[in-house]
Amino acid sequence: MSDKWVELVGCSSERLPGNLVLEILWRVPATGLVHLKRVCRSWRTLISSPEFAREHLKRSTAGLLASDARIAYASQFSHLRRIGFLPLHSLFHNPSSPAAKVVSCYDIVGSCHGLLCLFDTVSKSRVMLWNPCTGFTSKWRQTSAPIMSCGFGYDHVNGKYKFLAVVKNEYGALVSKIFTFGVNHWNRILGGSLIYSVTELKGLFVSGTFNWLVSRPRGSVILYLDLGRETYGELSLPERDPDDNIRIIPVIGVLRNCLSVCFDHKKTHWAVWLRNNRSWTQFAMIPHHPQITNRFGVASLRILYVSDDDVLLLEKGQNAGLFLYYLNDGRIAFPMIHSFSDDFVGMPMSKQIGPTTLLVYYPSLLSPIHL
Repeated sequence: MSDKWVELVGCSSERLPGNLVLEILWRVPATGLVHLKRVCRSWRTLISSPEFAREHLKRSTAGLLASDARIAYASQFSHLRRIGFLPLHSLFHNPSSPAAKVVSCYDIVGSCHGLLCLFDTVSKSRVMLWNPCTGFTSKWRQTSAPIMSCGFGYDHVNGKYKFLAVVKNEYGALVSKIFTFGVNHWNRILGGSLIYSVTELKGLFVSGTFNWLVSRPRGSVILYLDLGRETYGELSLPERDPDDNIRIIPVIGVLRNCLSVCFDHKKTHWAVWLRNNRSWTQFAMIPHHPQITNRFGVASLRILYVSDDDVLLLEKGQNAGLFLYYLNDGRIAFPMIHSFSDDFVGMPMSKQIGPTTLLVYYPSLLSPIHL
């Protein structure tokens, strides 16, 4: 946002009714509101208030400000660790915008309502919340032992943000503990835990639950933790075809605020399924493509986002880059995203990107201090 716009809004506000000014401000993206704090003291007080932040978040969640979305990534290269942000809309254009970066030794557990939960990759036992838009952070929260698996999300039943940590107790057994922000205490979950082999360290948050794909002797299932009830449960996957390549591990994701899964179908396509109203529905069939492979053959896919005009953004393989799939005509495109160009010459995110966490992040004004 330019200084001229800030000056213009500041001058105009004196001639506008207060309610109209509020309606205008609620429609400004969070990243723009941070700049508008400079207009005057009253605006700074208003925009900084928890009440304004909650109302702005409510309207943003309704889809009014989706244009402000970002891709957040955490690079885990041993010699260079950093967190970066890339405007989501730029991924659908070529060339795309460069990413803003912050050097850190943290990984991203998850994103919810503009808050990122950061995991200390050195101690492996500390987490904190960070709002990249405002710069505010919470205090570090320490676990009693290194974290084996974790998750971060919002309990809409009780209106609380929660962090799950699965750790080993003094006897070597896995136990699940939940930290509730705001209340600031740990609660051990009785019964159930990650007793099977999980394919991901971090639980995927969607619709009030953490979700993991877990391996069992009779096949894979989805293990979930209901944040409101703080209880575990299991979901079966869509029925597989006998001709599917079972060596390609299914990958779960979030699609239109619903749980999704993607797996090989008859060694010719990837099948994308969406879970809604307690049942699985096939969403798309993506044909195999020679550029979407790894050294073992066809790679797994993970859905990151779907645009309003039905273009899927997908992560190919295990940190093997990004590509676009156009649902309307079946086209596949590989965006050139030079977000690493300052440090990794010739390694755009559309190609091999190494160990990296990728997720969609929506900026907000929510403060991790006032939860």
